[in-house]
Amino acid sequence: MPLNAENKAGSFLFRLRSKDTPTGVSAETLDKLMQETGLSKTEVTHLALRNLANSYLPAYEPDDGVLTEAQYQHIREASKATDVPDDSFDEKLF
Repeated sequence: MPLNAENKAGSFLFRLRSKDTPTGVSAETLDKLMQETGLSKTEVTHLALRNLANSYLPAYEPDDGVLTEAQYQHIREASKATDVPDDSFDEKLF
């Protein structure tokens, strides 16, 4: 069976562009990134993918949206600040 990068779990073949494009980089750019960062090709690729993931993928589960009035009331009732007069606060959270 021929050795293929796709046969390894979690690996894939990465092909550089012949010139830089909006969605790809050339070997020259990769070499410059390696020199500037002191990272290997693999580490530069991981860093680029991590930065892309941080930009596009949420770091938390999406919430259910705006709180209902009943939820606000429940928070007010559970709060230790319930007995503090409203004029003691500079700003309200909600």
